[in-house]
Amino acid sequence: MNTKYSIWKMWCYALCMIFTLHLAACSEEGHDKYTAAVEIDDAYIDQLDALITEMGALQKSSEYGEKKGQYPVESRAILTDAIDNANRDVLLIKYQNPAPSESEKQRYVAESGAAIEKFKGTIRTEDAETIPAELFVDGRGSGTSPSYIDFGRSEDFVKFGEQNNQAFTIEFWVKVTQAGGKDQNVFLSTYMSGNGWMMYWRNADGGIYRTTWGEANNGICEPAIKPAPKDGEWWHFVFAYSDQGLPGAPDLRAKLYINGEVKTTEGSVGGRFYTASNFANNNKPMTAFGRYMRTGDDNLFEEGFAGYMKNIRIWKSAKDDAYIRKSYGGTAEVTGREADLVAAWNFTSKPSGSTNEVLDLTGRHTAKIVGTYKWERVADGQ
Repeated sequence: MNTKYSIWKMWCYALCMIFTLHLAACSEEGHDKYTAAVEIDDAYIDQLDALITEMGALQKSSEYGEKKGQYPVESRAILTDAIDNANRDVLLIKYQNPAPSESEKQRYVAESGAAIEKFKGTIRTEDAETIPAELFVDGRGSGTSPSYIDFGRSEDFVKFGEQNNQAFTIEFWVKVTQAGGKDQNVFLSTYMSGNGWMMYWRNADGGIYRTTWGEANNGICEPAIKPAPKDGEWWHFVFAYSDQGLPGAPDLRAKLYINGEVKTTEGSVGGRFYTASNFANNNKPMTAFGRYMRTGDDNLFEEGFAGYMKNIRIWKSAKDDAYIRKSYGGTAEVTGREADLVAAWNFTSKPSGSTNEVLDLTGRHTAKIVGTYKWERVADGQ
Protein backbone atom coordinates (compact mmCIF):
# COMPACT_ATOMS: atom_id res chain seq x y z
CA MET A 1 0.00 0.00 0.00
CA ASN A 2 1.27 3.51 -0.81
CA THR A 3 2.34 5.17 2.46
CA LYS A 4 1.31 8.67 1.40
CA TYR A 5 -2.12 7.37 0.44
CA SER A 6 -2.45 5.69 3.84
CA ILE A 7 -1.62 8.94 5.64
CA TRP A 8 -4.11 10.76 3.45
CA LYS A 9 -6.82 8.24 4.40
CA MET A 10 -6.08 8.69 8.08
CA TRP A 11 -6.28 12.48 7.90
CA CYS A 12 -9.50 12.36 5.90
CA TYR A 13 -11.01 10.10 8.54
CA ALA A 14 -9.86 12.45 11.32
CA LEU A 15 -11.27 15.52 9.57
CA CYS A 16 -14.60 13.80 9.01
CA MET A 17 -14.74 12.80 12.66
CA ILE A 18 -13.97 16.34 13.81
CA PHE A 19 -16.56 17.78 11.43
CA THR A 20 -19.19 15.32 12.74
CA LEU A 21 -18.41 16.23 16.32
CA HIS A 22 -18.65 19.90 15.46
CA LEU A 23 -22.15 19.43 14.06
CA ALA A 24 -23.19 17.37 17.08
CA ALA A 25 -21.92 20.05 19.44
CA CYS A 26 -24.16 22.73 17.99
CA SER A 27 -27.08 23.26 20.35
CA GLU A 28 -30.65 23.11 19.15
CA GLU A 29 -31.33 26.36 20.96
CA GLY A 30 -29.04 28.55 18.99
CA HIS A 31 -25.96 27.17 17.12
CA ASP A 32 -24.02 30.08 18.62
CA LYS A 33 -22.23 28.03 21.25
CA TYR A 34 -19.61 25.37 20.68
CA THR A 35 -18.24 23.02 23.27
CA ALA A 36 -14.97 21.38 22.28
CA ALA A 37 -14.87 17.63 22.60
CA VAL A 38 -12.99 16.54 25.69
CA GLU A 39 -10.00 14.38 24.87
CA ILE A 40 -10.21 11.07 26.66
CA ASP A 41 -7.36 9.81 28.83
CA ASP A 42 -7.57 6.05 28.36
CA ALA A 43 -5.11 3.22 29.00
CA TYR A 44 -6.10 1.62 25.70
CA ILE A 45 -4.81 4.68 23.87
CA ASP A 46 -1.42 4.18 25.50
CA GLN A 47 -1.44 0.52 24.45
CA LEU A 48 -2.34 1.39 20.87
CA ASP A 49 0.28 4.14 20.69
CA ALA A 50 2.90 1.64 21.87
CA LEU A 51 1.77 -0.87 19.26
CA ILE A 52 1.86 1.79 16.52
CA THR A 53 5.44 2.61 17.49
CA GLU A 54 6.36 -1.08 17.53
CA MET A 55 4.80 -1.70 14.11
CA GLY A 56 6.54 1.31 12.60
CA ALA A 57 9.92 0.22 13.93
CA LEU A 58 9.37 -3.36 12.76
CA GLN A 59 8.34 -2.19 9.32
CA LYS A 60 11.38 0.05 9.00
CA SER A 61 13.98 -2.38 10.35
CA SER A 62 12.83 -5.51 8.51
CA GLU A 63 14.66 -6.70 5.43
CA TYR A 64 12.55 -7.40 2.34
CA GLY A 65 13.50 -9.68 -0.51
CA GLU A 66 13.58 -13.20 -1.91
CA LYS A 67 16.15 -14.74 0.46
CA LYS A 68 15.71 -16.86 3.58
CA GLY A 69 15.27 -14.61 6.64
CA GLN A 70 13.77 -11.77 4.57
CA TYR A 71 10.13 -10.75 4.29
CA PRO A 72 8.18 -10.68 1.01
CA VAL A 73 7.81 -7.05 -0.08
CA GLU A 74 4.03 -7.54 -0.06
CA SER A 75 4.14 -8.20 3.70
CA ARG A 76 4.91 -4.56 4.38
CA ALA A 77 1.27 -3.75 3.58
CA ILE A 78 0.17 -5.82 6.60
CA LEU A 79 1.81 -3.33 8.92
CA THR A 80 0.85 -0.30 6.81
CA ASP A 81 -2.84 -1.23 7.06
CA ALA A 82 -2.56 -2.12 10.74
CA ILE A 83 -0.95 1.23 11.57
CA ASP A 84 -3.76 3.02 9.71
CA ASN A 85 -6.37 1.01 11.61
CA ALA A 86 -4.71 1.59 14.98
CA ASN A 87 -4.56 5.33 14.39
CA ARG A 88 -8.24 5.26 13.49
CA ASP A 89 -9.00 3.28 16.65
CA VAL A 90 -7.22 5.90 18.77
CA LEU A 91 -9.44 8.58 17.25
CA LEU A 92 -12.54 6.50 17.95
CA ILE A 93 -11.59 6.11 21.61
CA LYS A 94 -10.86 9.81 21.92
CA TYR A 95 -13.83 11.28 20.10
CA GLN A 96 -16.56 8.76 19.22
CA ASN A 97 -19.93 9.40 20.83
CA PRO A 98 -21.09 7.08 22.24
CA ALA A 99 -17.61 5.87 23.22
CA PRO A 100 -16.46 2.39 22.21
CA SER A 101 -17.24 -0.32 24.72
CA GLU A 102 -14.61 -2.09 26.77
CA SER A 103 -14.82 -5.15 24.52
CA GLU A 104 -14.42 -3.00 21.40
CA LYS A 105 -11.27 -1.37 22.78
CA GLN A 106 -9.90 -4.77 23.68
CA ARG A 107 -10.55 -5.84 20.11
CA TYR A 108 -8.64 -2.81 18.77
CA VAL A 109 -5.58 -3.77 20.79
CA ALA A 110 -5.90 -7.46 19.90
CA GLU A 111 -6.12 -6.70 16.17
CA SER A 112 -2.92 -4.65 16.25
CA GLY A 113 -1.12 -7.39 18.12
CA ALA A 114 -2.40 -9.97 15.67
CA ALA A 115 -1.12 -7.90 12.74
CA ILE A 116 2.37 -7.95 14.23
CA GLU A 117 2.26 -11.71 14.58
CA LYS A 118 0.84 -12.10 11.08
CA PHE A 119 3.68 -10.02 9.65
CA LYS A 120 6.32 -11.98 11.57
CA GLY A 121 4.76 -15.20 10.32
CA THR A 122 5.53 -14.28 6.70
CA ILE A 123 9.30 -14.33 7.12
CA ARG A 124 10.87 -16.59 4.52
CA THR A 125 12.13 -19.91 5.85
CA GLU A 126 13.86 -20.66 2.55
CA ASP A 127 14.82 -18.78 -0.57
CA ALA A 128 11.84 -17.97 -2.77
CA GLU A 129 11.50 -19.58 -6.16
CA THR A 130 11.83 -16.70 -8.59
CA ILE A 131 11.59 -16.51 -12.35
CA PRO A 132 14.63 -14.63 -13.73
CA ALA A 133 13.27 -12.05 -16.14
CA GLU A 134 14.01 -8.75 -17.79
CA LEU A 135 11.46 -5.95 -18.01
CA PHE A 136 10.79 -4.63 -21.52
CA VAL A 137 8.82 -1.40 -21.95
CA ASP A 138 7.85 0.01 -25.34
CA GLY A 139 8.01 3.68 -24.42
CA ARG A 140 7.97 5.05 -27.97
CA GLY A 141 4.37 6.22 -27.76
CA SER A 142 3.29 9.62 -26.48
CA GLY A 143 0.15 11.67 -26.09
CA THR A 144 -2.68 10.29 -23.96
CA SER A 145 -1.55 6.66 -23.70
CA PRO A 146 2.23 6.41 -23.29
CA SER A 147 4.09 3.41 -21.86
CA TYR A 148 6.50 4.07 -19.00
CA ILE A 149 7.27 3.39 -15.34
CA ASP A 150 5.63 5.64 -12.74
CA PHE A 151 7.64 5.62 -9.51
CA GLY A 152 5.30 7.97 -7.68
CA ARG A 153 5.93 11.46 -6.47
CA SER A 154 8.24 11.88 -3.49
CA GLU A 155 10.67 14.48 -2.19
CA ASP A 156 12.96 11.54 -1.43
CA PHE A 157 13.78 11.39 -5.16
CA VAL A 158 14.83 15.03 -5.53
CA LYS A 159 15.98 16.49 -2.19
CA PHE A 160 19.16 15.12 -0.65
CA GLY A 161 20.00 17.49 2.18
CA GLU A 162 20.04 21.22 2.85
CA GLN A 163 20.34 23.66 -0.04
CA ASN A 164 24.00 24.13 -1.08
CA ASN A 165 24.94 20.94 0.78
CA GLN A 166 23.33 18.10 -1.17
CA ALA A 167 24.91 14.85 -2.33
CA PHE A 168 23.41 11.91 -4.24
CA THR A 169 24.03 9.13 -6.74
CA ILE A 170 21.72 7.75 -9.45
CA GLU A 171 22.61 4.47 -11.14
CA PHE A 172 20.96 1.91 -13.42
CA TRP A 173 21.48 -0.47 -16.29
CA VAL A 174 19.80 0.39 -19.58
CA LYS A 175 19.50 -1.28 -23.00
CA VAL A 176 17.90 0.72 -25.82
CA THR A 177 16.39 -1.42 -28.56
CA GLN A 178 14.61 1.29 -30.52
CA ALA A 179 14.66 5.08 -30.23
CA GLY A 180 11.42 6.94 -29.81
CA GLY A 181 11.92 9.43 -32.61
CA LYS A 182 12.25 12.56 -30.46
CA ASP A 183 15.38 14.63 -29.92
CA GLN A 184 15.86 12.86 -26.57
CA ASN A 185 15.25 9.38 -25.14
CA VAL A 186 14.80 9.84 -21.40
CA PHE A 187 15.93 6.95 -19.21
CA LEU A 188 15.01 8.27 -15.76
CA SER A 189 13.73 11.71 -14.75
CA THR A 190 12.48 13.95 -11.96
CA TYR A 191 13.38 17.05 -14.00
CA MET A 192 10.72 19.76 -14.13
CA SER A 193 10.92 23.54 -14.67
CA GLY A 194 14.67 23.72 -14.15
CA ASN A 195 14.67 21.65 -10.94
CA GLY A 196 15.53 18.04 -10.19
CA TRP A 197 17.52 15.82 -12.56
CA MET A 198 17.23 13.50 -15.57
CA MET A 199 19.50 11.05 -17.42
CA TYR A 200 19.03 10.36 -21.12
CA TRP A 201 20.30 9.91 -24.67
CA ARG A 202 20.24 12.97 -26.90
CA ASN A 203 20.48 13.34 -30.66
CA ALA A 204 23.56 15.60 -30.75
CA ASP A 205 27.05 15.05 -32.15
CA GLY A 206 25.93 11.68 -33.45
CA GLY A 207 24.35 10.74 -30.12
CA ILE A 208 25.37 11.45 -26.54
CA TYR A 209 24.48 10.27 -23.03
CA ARG A 210 23.73 13.25 -20.85
CA THR A 211 22.60 14.24 -17.37
CA THR A 212 20.71 17.47 -16.75
CA TRP A 213 20.06 18.95 -13.32
CA GLY A 214 18.64 22.18 -12.01
CA GLU A 215 20.79 24.69 -10.20
CA ALA A 216 20.14 27.57 -7.83
CA ASN A 217 19.49 30.98 -9.45
CA ASN A 218 17.53 29.36 -12.30
CA GLY A 219 20.49 27.68 -13.94
CA ILE A 220 21.02 24.16 -15.30
CA CYS A 221 24.06 21.96 -15.86
CA GLU A 222 24.31 19.39 -18.67
CA PRO A 223 27.56 17.38 -18.89
CA ALA A 224 27.61 14.74 -21.64
CA ILE A 225 29.34 11.50 -22.58
CA LYS A 226 30.45 11.44 -26.22
CA PRO A 227 29.87 9.32 -28.20
CA ALA A 228 26.80 7.57 -26.83
CA PRO A 229 27.12 3.83 -26.17
CA LYS A 230 25.66 1.59 -28.86
CA ASP A 231 22.00 0.61 -28.81
CA GLY A 232 21.09 -3.04 -28.31
CA GLU A 233 23.59 -3.61 -25.48
CA TRP A 234 23.40 -3.26 -21.68
CA TRP A 235 25.19 -0.23 -20.22
CA HIS A 236 25.69 0.77 -16.58
CA PHE A 237 25.06 4.54 -16.37
CA VAL A 238 25.88 6.42 -13.14
CA PHE A 239 25.62 10.06 -12.02
CA ALA A 240 27.38 10.96 -8.74
CA TYR A 241 27.03 14.47 -7.32
CA SER A 242 28.03 16.55 -4.28
CA ASP A 243 27.76 20.31 -3.75
CA GLN A 244 30.81 20.14 -1.49
CA GLY A 245 33.04 18.02 -3.72
CA LEU A 246 33.15 14.28 -4.45
CA PRO A 247 34.93 11.59 -2.41
CA GLY A 248 38.56 11.55 -3.50
CA ALA A 249 37.96 14.49 -5.87
CA PRO A 250 37.10 17.60 -3.80
CA ASP A 251 37.50 19.87 -6.83
CA LEU A 252 34.69 18.04 -8.68
CA ARG A 253 30.98 18.09 -7.86
CA ALA A 254 29.81 15.59 -10.50
CA LYS A 255 30.99 12.54 -12.41
CA LEU A 256 29.26 10.54 -15.13
CA TYR A 257 30.25 6.89 -15.49
CA ILE A 258 29.68 4.20 -18.09
CA ASN A 259 30.45 0.60 -17.12
CA GLY A 260 32.38 1.64 -14.01
CA GLU A 261 34.62 4.19 -15.74
CA VAL A 262 34.50 7.98 -15.37
CA LYS A 263 33.65 9.49 -18.75
CA THR A 264 33.10 13.16 -17.91
CA THR A 265 33.20 15.45 -14.88
CA GLU A 266 31.87 18.80 -13.65
CA GLY A 267 33.66 21.30 -11.39
CA SER A 268 32.62 24.71 -9.98
CA VAL A 269 32.57 23.43 -6.39
CA GLY A 270 31.33 26.17 -4.06
CA GLY A 271 30.07 28.33 -6.90
CA ARG A 272 27.10 26.41 -8.30
CA PHE A 273 24.60 24.23 -6.46
CA TYR A 274 22.00 21.56 -7.28
CA THR A 275 18.40 22.48 -6.50
CA ALA A 276 14.88 21.05 -6.41
CA SER A 277 13.55 24.02 -4.46
CA ASN A 278 10.27 24.33 -6.38
CA PHE A 279 9.33 20.64 -6.11
CA ALA A 280 6.25 21.54 -4.07
CA ASN A 281 4.93 23.55 -7.03
CA ASN A 282 5.09 20.57 -9.39
CA ASN A 283 2.68 17.65 -9.66
CA LYS A 284 4.50 14.97 -11.64
CA PRO A 285 6.10 11.71 -10.53
CA MET A 286 9.54 10.34 -11.24
CA THR A 287 9.38 8.33 -14.47
CA ALA A 288 11.43 5.99 -16.65
CA PHE A 289 11.14 5.41 -20.43
CA GLY A 290 10.09 9.04 -20.97
CA ARG A 291 9.04 12.08 -18.97
CA TYR A 292 6.31 14.59 -18.31
CA MET A 293 7.23 17.73 -20.20
CA ARG A 294 5.72 20.38 -17.96
CA THR A 295 3.65 20.98 -14.88
CA GLY A 296 -0.12 21.41 -15.03
CA ASP A 297 -2.92 19.11 -16.09
CA ASP A 298 -2.24 18.62 -19.80
CA ASN A 299 -0.15 15.49 -18.98
CA LEU A 300 2.08 15.83 -22.03
CA PHE A 301 4.41 12.82 -21.86
CA GLU A 302 7.16 12.37 -24.46
CA GLU A 303 10.79 11.48 -25.15
CA GLY A 304 10.45 7.75 -24.49
CA PHE A 305 12.19 4.74 -26.04
CA ALA A 306 11.78 0.98 -26.32
CA GLY A 307 14.11 -1.17 -24.29
CA TYR A 308 15.06 -2.49 -20.88
CA MET A 309 16.15 -1.14 -17.50
CA LYS A 310 17.26 -2.86 -14.29
CA ASN A 311 19.05 -2.34 -10.96
CA ILE A 312 17.89 1.23 -10.49
CA ARG A 313 19.36 2.78 -7.32
CA ILE A 314 18.98 6.24 -5.81
CA TRP A 315 21.39 7.12 -2.99
CA LYS A 316 21.46 10.21 -0.77
CA SER A 317 25.24 10.21 -0.81
CA ALA A 318 27.93 10.62 -3.44
CA LYS A 319 29.33 7.17 -4.11
CA ASP A 320 33.05 6.81 -4.77
CA ASP A 321 34.85 5.17 -7.68
CA ALA A 322 35.42 1.92 -5.76
CA TYR A 323 31.72 1.40 -5.07
CA ILE A 324 30.74 2.16 -8.66
CA ARG A 325 33.25 -0.34 -10.00
CA LYS A 326 31.84 -2.96 -7.62
CA SER A 327 28.29 -2.08 -8.67
CA TYR A 328 29.20 -2.48 -12.33
CA GLY A 329 30.91 -5.77 -11.56
CA GLY A 330 27.85 -7.09 -9.71
CA THR A 331 29.58 -7.45 -6.32
CA ALA A 332 27.93 -4.50 -4.52
CA GLU A 333 25.08 -6.16 -2.60
CA VAL A 334 22.07 -3.92 -1.94
CA THR A 335 19.60 -5.18 0.68
CA GLY A 336 17.28 -2.17 1.15
CA ARG A 337 18.48 -1.48 4.70
CA GLU A 338 21.38 0.80 3.79
CA ALA A 339 21.11 4.13 5.64
CA ASP A 340 21.83 6.18 2.52
CA LEU A 341 19.59 4.22 0.15
CA VAL A 342 16.56 6.23 -1.01
CA ALA A 343 15.04 3.59 -3.30
CA ALA A 344 16.08 0.55 -5.35
CA TRP A 345 14.33 -1.60 -7.94
CA ASN A 346 16.01 -4.64 -9.46
CA PHE A 347 13.51 -5.56 -12.23
CA THR A 348 15.38 -8.86 -12.63
CA SER A 349 12.58 -11.28 -11.76
CA LYS A 350 8.90 -11.43 -12.57
CA PRO A 351 6.75 -10.32 -9.60
CA SER A 352 4.80 -13.12 -7.95
CA GLY A 353 1.63 -11.04 -7.69
CA SER A 354 0.55 -8.17 -9.91
CA THR A 355 3.01 -7.95 -12.78
CA ASN A 356 2.78 -4.17 -13.11
CA GLU A 357 3.52 -3.15 -9.51
CA VAL A 358 6.94 -3.58 -7.93
CA LEU A 359 7.78 -2.46 -4.38
CA ASP A 360 11.32 -1.18 -4.00
CA LEU A 361 13.86 -2.88 -1.76
CA THR A 362 13.42 -0.34 1.04
CA GLY A 363 9.69 -1.09 1.14
CA ARG A 364 8.83 2.60 0.90
CA HIS A 365 8.10 3.20 -2.78
CA THR A 366 6.05 1.38 -5.44
CA ALA A 367 6.80 1.43 -9.17
CA LYS A 368 3.79 1.05 -11.48
CA ILE A 369 4.42 -0.10 -15.04
CA VAL A 370 2.00 1.63 -17.40
CA GLY A 371 1.03 0.70 -20.96
CA THR A 372 2.88 -1.78 -23.17
CA TYR A 373 5.38 -3.95 -21.31
CA LYS A 374 6.36 -7.59 -20.79
CA TRP A 375 8.51 -9.69 -18.49
CA GLU A 376 10.86 -11.72 -20.67
CA ARG A 377 12.19 -14.87 -19.04
CA VAL A 378 15.96 -15.15 -18.88
CA ALA A 379 17.41 -18.60 -19.52
CA ASP A 380 19.71 -20.11 -16.90
CA GLY A 381 23.28 -19.00 -17.40
CA GLN A 382 22.32 -16.17 -19.71
